[in-house]
Amino acid sequence: MYWFISALIVASAIFWFAPQKVSADTHNSKLTPHLPMMLQFLPLVVFSWLVFETVSNGVNYTTVAAFGFVATACLIALPKLHRFIMPCALLTALALIAMVLQHL
Repeated sequence: MYWFISALIVASAIFWFAPQKVSADTHNSKLTPHLPMMLQFLPLVVFSWLVFETVSNGVNYTTVAAFGFVATACLIALPKLHRFIMPCALLTALALIAMVLQHL
């Protein structure tokens, strides 16, 4: 449940800090250079919190899925790392499938 609340908080923060006006022409859109780092801050805070909780409680499929969701948010914020989004999403999907199969 904590990962769902964390994902909601991260999504709300990204929606809050994202630029309001997005130009249709990508060549003329000038975003502030520090915007990706601002969008990276909250997912890294949640990621640190997950590491602390994992160390104290142990690892299971829910933890792996939560790490996958937060890592995907971190990868989306940095354009240089977009090539790692699909492997991260695959890891998250496998963790979610394993979680469902574990409950059957």
